[in-house]
Amino acid sequence: MSEDFHSKSNKIALTLLAISAVFWLGGINVRTLIGNELLDYDQFEFRTSIPPDRENTLFQMISNASILIIISYTIVLISAIWFISTTRLKVRENGWLLMAAILFFMFVPVEIYTYWLDMKFIQLFFSNPPNHDELLRIFGERIGALSGLPVIAVFCYYTIIPIVIFKPLGKKQPVNEEKKTS
Repeated sequence: MSEDFHSKSNKIALTLLAISAVFWLGGINVRTLIGNELLDYDQFEFRTSIPPDRENTLFQMISNASILIIISYTIVLISAIWFISTTRLKVRENGWLLMAAILFFMFVPVEIYTYWLDMKFIQLFFSNPPNHDELLRIFGERIGALSGLPVIAVFCYYTIIPIVIFKPLGKKQPVNEEKKTS
Protein backbone atom coordinates (compact mmCIF):
# COMPACT_ATOMS: atom_id res chain seq x y z
CA MET A 1 0.00 0.00 0.00
CA SER A 2 1.03 3.54 -0.56
CA GLU A 3 2.48 5.63 2.21
CA ASP A 4 -0.54 7.96 1.81
CA PHE A 5 -2.69 5.59 3.86
CA HIS A 6 -1.02 6.12 7.23
CA SER A 7 -3.66 5.73 9.88
CA LYS A 8 -4.91 2.38 11.09
CA SER A 9 -8.47 3.73 10.97
CA ASN A 10 -8.03 4.60 7.31
CA LYS A 11 -6.72 1.10 6.50
CA ILE A 12 -9.68 -0.50 8.28
CA ALA A 13 -12.12 1.70 6.37
CA LEU A 14 -10.45 0.86 3.07
CA THR A 15 -10.46 -2.86 3.85
CA LEU A 16 -14.15 -2.81 4.78
CA LEU A 17 -14.87 -0.79 1.65
CA ALA A 18 -13.10 -3.24 -0.64
CA ILE A 19 -14.57 -6.41 0.87
CA SER A 20 -18.12 -5.12 1.10
CA ALA A 21 -17.91 -3.69 -2.44
CA VAL A 22 -17.06 -7.16 -3.77
CA PHE A 23 -20.17 -8.61 -2.10
CA TRP A 24 -22.32 -5.65 -3.15
CA LEU A 25 -21.33 -5.64 -6.84
CA GLY A 26 -21.36 -9.43 -6.96
CA GLY A 27 -24.84 -9.47 -5.44
CA ILE A 28 -26.07 -7.00 -8.04
CA ASN A 29 -24.80 -9.28 -10.81
CA VAL A 30 -26.36 -12.40 -9.25
CA ARG A 31 -29.73 -10.69 -8.72
CA THR A 32 -29.69 -9.49 -12.33
CA LEU A 33 -29.03 -13.01 -13.62
CA ILE A 34 -31.81 -14.42 -11.43
CA GLY A 35 -34.22 -11.67 -12.45
CA ASN A 36 -33.56 -12.35 -16.13
CA GLU A 37 -35.12 -15.78 -15.63
CA LEU A 38 -38.46 -14.03 -15.07
CA LEU A 39 -38.29 -12.06 -18.32
CA ASP A 40 -38.74 -12.90 -21.99
CA TYR A 41 -35.54 -12.13 -23.87
CA ASP A 42 -37.31 -10.84 -26.98
CA GLN A 43 -39.55 -8.33 -25.21
CA PHE A 44 -39.69 -6.57 -21.90
CA GLU A 45 -42.43 -8.81 -20.54
CA PHE A 46 -42.68 -11.38 -17.80
CA ARG A 47 -42.64 -15.01 -18.83
CA THR A 48 -46.01 -16.64 -18.30
CA SER A 49 -44.78 -20.21 -18.74
CA ILE A 50 -42.89 -20.40 -15.43
CA PRO A 51 -44.39 -22.96 -13.03
CA PRO A 52 -45.48 -21.40 -9.70
CA ASP A 53 -42.96 -23.36 -7.61
CA ARG A 54 -40.06 -22.25 -9.84
CA GLU A 55 -41.33 -18.67 -9.79
CA ASN A 56 -41.48 -18.84 -5.99
CA THR A 57 -37.88 -20.11 -5.91
CA LEU A 58 -36.77 -17.23 -8.15
CA PHE A 59 -38.55 -14.75 -5.87
CA GLN A 60 -36.79 -16.27 -2.86
CA MET A 61 -33.41 -16.02 -4.56
CA ILE A 62 -34.08 -12.39 -5.53
CA SER A 63 -35.11 -11.61 -1.95
CA ASN A 64 -32.00 -13.25 -0.51
CA ALA A 65 -29.72 -11.49 -3.00
CA SER A 66 -31.43 -8.17 -2.21
CA ILE A 67 -30.81 -8.66 1.51
CA LEU A 68 -27.11 -9.26 0.82
CA ILE A 69 -26.97 -6.22 -1.47
CA ILE A 70 -28.67 -3.88 1.02
CA ILE A 71 -26.41 -4.95 3.90
CA SER A 72 -23.21 -4.77 1.87
CA TYR A 73 -24.16 -1.41 0.28
CA THR A 74 -24.75 0.01 3.75
CA ILE A 75 -21.26 -1.11 4.77
CA VAL A 76 -19.81 0.29 1.51
CA LEU A 77 -21.49 3.65 2.09
CA ILE A 78 -20.38 3.91 5.73
CA SER A 79 -16.82 2.81 5.00
CA ALA A 80 -16.58 5.16 1.98
CA ILE A 81 -17.61 8.10 4.15
CA TRP A 82 -15.19 6.90 6.84
CA PHE A 83 -12.35 6.54 4.32
CA ILE A 84 -12.94 9.94 2.70
CA SER A 85 -13.14 11.67 6.06
CA THR A 86 -9.98 10.06 7.47
CA THR A 87 -7.69 9.89 4.45
CA ARG A 88 -4.65 12.07 4.22
CA LEU A 89 -4.91 12.17 0.46
CA LYS A 90 -5.52 15.66 -0.88
CA VAL A 91 -8.18 15.96 -3.55
CA ARG A 92 -6.17 18.62 -5.39
CA GLU A 93 -3.28 16.22 -5.82
CA ASN A 94 -5.45 13.13 -6.40
CA GLY A 95 -8.15 13.92 -8.90
CA TRP A 96 -8.92 10.21 -9.22
CA LEU A 97 -10.20 10.23 -5.63
CA LEU A 98 -12.58 13.08 -6.40
CA MET A 99 -13.78 11.34 -9.58
CA ALA A 100 -14.40 8.07 -7.72
CA ALA A 101 -16.20 9.86 -4.88
CA ILE A 102 -18.45 11.79 -7.27
CA LEU A 103 -19.32 8.66 -9.27
CA PHE A 104 -20.21 6.81 -6.07
CA PHE A 105 -21.96 9.45 -3.97
CA MET A 106 -24.06 10.99 -6.75
CA PHE A 107 -26.12 7.79 -6.91
CA VAL A 108 -26.85 7.46 -3.18
CA PRO A 109 -30.42 8.83 -3.60
CA VAL A 110 -31.03 6.38 -6.45
CA GLU A 111 -29.81 3.48 -4.32
CA ILE A 112 -31.95 4.53 -1.37
CA TYR A 113 -35.06 4.63 -3.55
CA THR A 114 -34.37 1.27 -5.21
CA TYR A 115 -33.54 -0.34 -1.86
CA TRP A 116 -36.86 0.92 -0.56
CA LEU A 117 -38.47 -1.00 -3.45
CA ASP A 118 -36.32 -4.01 -2.59
CA MET A 119 -37.49 -3.85 1.03
CA LYS A 120 -41.12 -3.82 -0.15
CA PHE A 121 -40.37 -6.87 -2.30
CA ILE A 122 -38.65 -8.70 0.57
CA GLN A 123 -41.45 -7.93 3.03
CA LEU A 124 -44.09 -9.02 0.55
CA PHE A 125 -42.24 -12.23 -0.27
CA PHE A 126 -41.93 -13.23 3.37
CA SER A 127 -45.59 -12.47 4.09
CA ASN A 128 -47.87 -15.51 4.15
CA PRO A 129 -48.93 -16.22 1.46
CA PRO A 130 -46.94 -13.95 -0.87
CA ASN A 131 -48.94 -12.24 -3.59
CA HIS A 132 -47.18 -13.26 -6.83
CA ASP A 133 -48.85 -10.58 -8.97
CA GLU A 134 -47.77 -7.88 -6.53
CA LEU A 135 -44.23 -9.32 -6.41
CA LEU A 136 -44.05 -9.15 -10.19
CA ARG A 137 -45.36 -5.57 -10.12
CA ILE A 138 -42.72 -4.47 -7.59
CA PHE A 139 -40.01 -6.34 -9.49
CA GLY A 140 -41.08 -4.61 -12.71
CA GLU A 141 -41.11 -1.25 -10.93
CA ARG A 142 -37.59 -1.98 -9.65
CA ILE A 143 -36.34 -2.79 -13.15
CA GLY A 144 -37.81 0.36 -14.68
CA ALA A 145 -37.07 2.59 -11.67
CA LEU A 146 -36.12 6.16 -12.46
CA SER A 147 -35.98 5.52 -16.22
CA GLY A 148 -32.99 3.20 -16.02
CA LEU A 149 -30.87 5.36 -13.74
CA PRO A 150 -29.88 2.33 -11.57
CA VAL A 151 -28.31 0.71 -14.65
CA ILE A 152 -26.28 3.87 -15.31
CA ALA A 153 -25.26 3.81 -11.64
CA VAL A 154 -23.91 0.26 -11.98
CA PHE A 155 -21.84 1.31 -15.01
CA CYS A 156 -20.44 4.20 -12.96
CA TYR A 157 -19.61 1.86 -10.06
CA TYR A 158 -17.65 -0.38 -12.40
CA THR A 159 -15.92 2.71 -13.82
CA ILE A 160 -14.64 3.50 -10.34
CA ILE A 161 -12.51 0.34 -10.36
CA PRO A 162 -10.16 1.36 -13.21
CA ILE A 163 -10.11 4.93 -11.89
CA VAL A 164 -8.80 3.72 -8.54
CA ILE A 165 -6.33 1.33 -10.17
CA PHE A 166 -4.86 3.71 -12.77
CA LYS A 167 -5.29 6.94 -10.74
CA PRO A 168 -5.69 9.48 -13.53
CA LEU A 169 -5.34 13.16 -12.68
CA GLY A 170 -2.92 12.39 -9.87
CA LYS A 171 0.08 14.60 -9.37
CA LYS A 172 3.33 12.81 -9.95
CA GLN A 173 5.45 12.61 -6.82
CA PRO A 174 8.91 14.07 -7.36
CA VAL A 175 11.64 11.47 -7.08
CA ASN A 176 13.78 12.12 -4.04
CA GLU A 177 17.52 12.53 -4.78
CA GLU A 178 18.41 9.98 -2.08
CA LYS A 179 16.19 7.35 -3.72
CA LYS A 180 17.88 7.94 -7.11
CA THR A 181 21.33 7.05 -5.80
CA SER A 182 20.15 3.90 -4.00
